[in-house]
Amino acid sequence: MRHHRPRLKLSPWLKRWIYSSALLLLLSGGAWLWLHYGPGGSADGLEGLPSPWEPWAMRLHGLGSFAALLGLGAVAGQHIPPGWRMTREPSRATQRKTGLVLSGLAACTVLTAYGLYYLVPESLHAGFGLFHTGLGLLILAAWHWHRPSKD
Repeated sequence: MRHHRPRLKLSPWLKRWIYSSALLLLLSGGAWLWLHYGPGGSADGLEGLPSPWEPWAMRLHGLGSFAALLGLGAVAGQHIPPGWRMTREPSRATQRKTGLVLSGLAACTVLTAYGLYYLVPESLHAGFGLFHTGLGLLILAAWHWHRPSKD
């Protein structure tokens, strides 16, 4: 008989909150990238004028980021402390490592967003923005890696 290990799951409301804010971030960030770098975008060098929809994509992205920060705060209170205790078992050490990677990527994404908005000079904006985008995509991969396999 196989022993079933208990899993630490997010509450349903928090899971919906995280998924909804992540989807808003993904769609709004992707829309901005398409509007800015896609055909006819301001970065293609043809007209050089930003799309009138770019600011709206960023406004939605900002809304998603505030929602995601609230969700991350809830995860930090509800999920991380008991998860940290559960991962003391050697069989769950991978969960601790992937959780640390996921938390670190989230922190770096928040810091690069702050940098883009307040600190980074315009001459470095494009490269720093693409770095921020890459971090956001890595979060998706790290989240998938962090999810436990079904026992």
